[in-house]
Amino acid sequence: MRNVVLASHGRLAAGMKSSVEMVVGAQEHLMTISAYVDGCTDPAQELKQMVDSLEEGDELVILTDVLGGSVNNEASQFVNEPGVFVVTGMNLPLVLTLMIDNATPTQQLIDATVAEAREQLVQIKPVESKSEEDF
Repeated sequence: MRNVVLASHGRLAAGMKSSVEMVVGAQEHLMTISAYVDGCTDPAQELKQMVDSLEEGDELVILTDVLGGSVNNEASQFVNEPGVFVVTGMNLPLVLTLMIDNATPTQQLIDATVAEAREQLVQIKPVESKSEEDF
């Protein structure tokens, strides 16, 4: 069973979960950690509990907000645990894909969605308006 935890500074993770569930409905295997708010002073402790509760064959994909940030650093402690994957730079398409596609093996799915995320990160530039003289 693939479980996904969204871990962020503040309430970004909770907002991301809300957006995911708006699109695909309630997700039993999608959890959040809103670090440093609402009594969560130690995200590593919450992550450890999630990792320790994994049963044989279960997977935990930890998505964090900022590479090198404290939440990502805490999550990275668990990268060598069996069935645990850590990905930073979480975004809505990534989370949606992980929640919808249960057929593709997790590592393969992560590789594909990270590649897609790189392609989707683009700046939309203004279009120059044409004057009547250009016609």
